Amino acid sequence: MSMLFVAGIATGAFAYNDEKSVEIRQTEPAKVTVAVATAPQGTVTVKITDAEDRLVLRDRITKTEAFAKRYDLNALPVGEYSIEVSDVNGTLRTATFNTEEKTKPAVFSRVTQMGENQYRLLVSNLEAKDVTVQIYDGDKLIHTELVDNPQGLHKVYTIEKPGSPEAISFKVTTSTGYEAYASAR
Repeated sequence: MSMLFVAGIATGAFAYNDEKSVEIRQTEPAKVTVAVATAPQGTVTVKITDAEDRLVLRDRITKTEAFAKRYDLNALPVGEYSIEVSDVNGTLRTATFNTEEKTKPAVFSRVTQMGENQYRLLVSNLEAKDVTVQIYDGDKLIHTELVDNPQGLHKVYTIEKPGSPEAISFKVTTSTGYEAYASAR
């Protein structure tokens, strides 16, 4: 009987693994971005602690769709910090970073298919003001858009009569040299 109980707990632990839907990136020495790629289940809590395990920031986020949020820790002393992202079911992801490290600014982009012909593009943590979004249906360019928003982009696109949903891809480029392709596959 106790073996069945333990197996049930292990199965439950494996069933709730949303690590892929949460990304934590250190984008500058004292800046971190948390991106949640799917609709969260209830309130998401972000906790940042210092090397002594003292809480330096707690943020409760209530969103009904994917989001990304940047945290600026420049006002804190230089050192090592841990970040934990959790929801009502438990911890989704953790990471540790050092504010002394020099990191290259990063850009996060993800595409999620919402409906038959609808796609959500999430682009965050942009250091450049010039962001170009290009949408391809297979090899054919079907849309180009220049976005002037340094905080990022969260937009739903409706593609009329796509060749096939698997053929739709997005190319995101910035004036700082970032270039990435994303698709809902």
